[in-house]
Amino acid sequence: MIFAFPLLGGTAAYFSFRDHEHRASAALSEAVAVGEENTAKILDTHVLVAERIDDLLENRTDAEISADESALHEQIARQIAGLPQVAAAWVIGADAREQVSARVFPVDREIDQSQREDFRALQDPGTRTYIRALRARRLDGGDYHAFFTVSLRRRSADDHFRGIIVVAVSGTYVGSFYNSLLAGSSQYTASVIREDGTVLGTYPPRPTAAPAALEQDALAAAIAEKSAIGSIETGSVLDPRGRLISYARLADYPVYVAIMRSRAAVFHEWLRSIAGYVVVCVPASIALILLTLVALRRARREQLALAQARDAVTERAEAEARLHQAQKLEAVGLITAGIAHDFNNMLTVISGNILLLQGKIEQLSGLPQKYLTAAIAGCERANELTKRLLGFTYQEPVDPRPVDINQIIGEVLDLPWQSNGKITTAFHLSKPIWPTYVDPDQLANALLNLTLNARDAMPDGGRLTIETANRRVDKGAMPRGLALVAGDYVTVAVGDTGIGIPEAIRGRVFDPFFTSKEPGKGTGLGLAQVEGFVARSGGACEIESEPDCGTVFRLYLPRYVGEAAGREKAIPKYDVAAK
Repeated sequence: MIFAFPLLGGTAAYFSFRDHEHRASAALSEAVAVGEENTAKILDTHVLVAERIDDLLENRTDAEISADESALHEQIARQIAGLPQVAAAWVIGADAREQVSARVFPVDREIDQSQREDFRALQDPGTRTYIRALRARRLDGGDYHAFFTVSLRRRSADDHFRGIIVVAVSGTYVGSFYNSLLAGSSQYTASVIREDGTVLGTYPPRPTAAPAALEQDALAAAIAEKSAIGSIETGSVLDPRGRLISYARLADYPVYVAIMRSRAAVFHEWLRSIAGYVVVCVPASIALILLTLVALRRARREQLALAQARDAVTERAEAEARLHQAQKLEAVGLITAGIAHDFNNMLTVISGNILLLQGKIEQLSGLPQKYLTAAIAGCERANELTKRLLGFTYQEPVDPRPVDINQIIGEVLDLPWQSNGKITTAFHLSKPIWPTYVDPDQLANALLNLTLNARDAMPDGGRLTIETANRRVDKGAMPRGLALVAGDYVTVAVGDTGIGIPEAIRGRVFDPFFTSKEPGKGTGLGLAQVEGFVARSGGACEIESEPDCGTVFRLYLPRYVGEAAGREKAIPKYDVAAK
């Protein structure tokens, strides 16, 4: 009976320690999950930066890149500005010579880089990206720092090798994340490891000139077996090299994240947690209850710390999503598609008026000059497209001036569907109408986009209504969902009696590339351009729609109160009756 108490105490202590160790292992697994997600986002960001640089280079040859090195150096530097995780970015041509860099100008083209492992690996057409470990001095000198690079294969239209784009990942940035995740504790070590066992980065960082080597044989064996996720125990609590290890492989990259903790540190932490109860000989049952409470409290703290780390990752993901959206809006593809979309609208005006001229020239001799004039005006607006590219790039109107909205409507909305017998058009134009300060060509294009969408929403015919009005917007009566400054606005509303917009997609209609039309019938850019033009002009867009009851798009444009505001303008006379 005397020996029963030590045996019971030893058994309880053993299971208590194992429970403590299991919880420590579970916490490691959760930390690895957070680290894996963050590391994947870092690599995604670097691949995206490399792809943006590839888009910037387009199809230029090595000679063309070298000739334009100064401008490209500045453009690439702007690409990585504001991204602390990007340490550097540069381009190596097919001749293994550096062509342009974001950090160095001019580059040294005398160095042969054909023996770089990423340069050799990416010559294989089947390899698109390559991740490489690197330890180098910073450009401003000093100690060696850990980096790893994400390299992207450049290829021609016929898939020939044209060199590589290299983006360096800051080891300091990665280390700061793991320092935050692990609360700066010296009990933990973290590693980012390539699938072949090469260590890309470590926490805490190692001040050596050569890349770090993987020291844990058990972890190396698990990676060699291509295990996707797992936990490992090595050594014992008495072995200084005994470790608890959790690891996970990134879903889209041949990279592992591993976090380790000393088993001896876990044991000492456990000893500290029960030493007081042993010293005072608290009965085993009370000690077990109190130990459980202490463990629960510690678990809650760990969960809170992990929740805070997850929140930080979420905030970073949202910031990166905003960055992706901004880069998407700046993409050359968006500008090119916008040009095609706008030219299609202009050609609709030209071809429609010419067809009307051909059909009516014999019966109505007074109409030919009107249709020819409209066709010529359409051509002139098409010539203004190159100016609108500047406005789309710098987010500001190209040629703003005081304009009369009624006059613009009279010039652009005499469209060919008015005579096809299916769609009737009614104008409700306020007279007099306040002037507004906008680019008239962009306003005309916005009206065309809205009326063409209205036409497409009424395949079986209907009624198109265009209405203008002067409106005072007060703080207490702000239209719902609109971010407007209180003041005077000119509104133009384009309404139809078509199929309407379902509520599920109503909030996405202004997103670039989003369209509900069939493939080939819409680029998803028309309403994005309308919203961009109105926002750049200081206004906002409002949608009123119900399925099968039609849609009204209402544009709010600020009233112009400059010198032109006091002048009377000749306002065309439009009847309210339907045409």
